[in-house]
Amino acid sequence: MPDPVAASAIRRTVRGFARDLRATAAIEFAIIVPVLALVTLMISDASDVATGASHMETAIRASVQYAMNGGTDMTQAQAVGVQAWQARPSGSSLTVTSMCMCRAGAGICNQICSDGSQPRTFVSAQASAPLGGTFVHIQKTLSETVRVH
Repeated sequence: MPDPVAASAIRRTVRGFARDLRATAAIEFAIIVPVLALVTLMISDASDVATGASHMETAIRASVQYAMNGGTDMTQAQAVGVQAWQARPSGSSLTVTSMCMCRAGAGICNQICSDGSQPRTFVSAQASAPLGGTFVHIQKTLSETVRVH
């Protein structure tokens, strides 16, 4: 049979802990800190993705702008884009291609189309890169095609 004096002392101690609110803030803080830390890291990763995508867009636009200003060497257009790509991640790629189209479909550059018209020239730039940080990792691909002639 349990000692009634000891049981009474245990009940008083438990009631005292239950009424004492001094450590409540510390417990709440200990619960919320990991959540806030995770949110902070996720925001940082999302920022890295957005910044990386912006740098990719800059590279694509530089390549396309080269062609729109009269450049015809797609290797040089690619080099211009790579040079404009800040903080280019390893494993990234940038390709720039030129194609000619007739009204009826694909055409050959510098040759008259079957309907007698000049082919329209398009330049396409495509960039792909792994983006992210500690927790977020995505493979992002962006492309842009413009008519240059």
